[in-house]
Amino acid sequence: MKKYFFIAMLFSAQMLCAVNVNSIINEFKDADRAEYVSVPWILMKMGHMFMDEEDKDDIAARINSVRVLDLEECSARVKARFTKRVASLNGHGYETMVRAKDQDGSVQILVKEKKDIINELLIVCGGKDDCALIQIKGNIRKEDIDKLVEQETEKRDGRK
Repeated sequence: MKKYFFIAMLFSAQMLCAVNVNSIINEFKDADRAEYVSVPWILMKMGHMFMDEEDKDDIAARINSVRVLDLEECSARVKARFTKRVASLNGHGYETMVRAKDQDGSVQILVKEKKDIINELLIVCGGKDDCALIQIKGNIRKEDIDKLVEQETEKRDGRK
């Protein structure tokens, strides 16, 4: 009996310590000088109604919701806590798509996907000056991202 009780207690403690994006956003969105914006599903669908027919197959049509948490103006202590918390997201159902680091901070793009469809995309920026978390939920195909990167590269290089 004690064995089962101990296993139940360990399982409960593990569940309480579970890391997810919602808990991180909820913890930091009300921090002093934090900025938080949420565009829920219903507003995204209303926006889709105003898209041109040619844009109906665009990546924007596959996005269901967007949440942005910006901690740029927060204290160094808040940014340090945030950086520590988001570091624990790896391995909790997220796969690292891109990771870049320099002397000012780091950027990570994490994804949750099923059968080559990205259901959730996280862009996490951490550092002394800039801390942000962008969560995009939807049904995004990898080829949509490739197409978007190609379009933006062409614009940047002046080809379009």
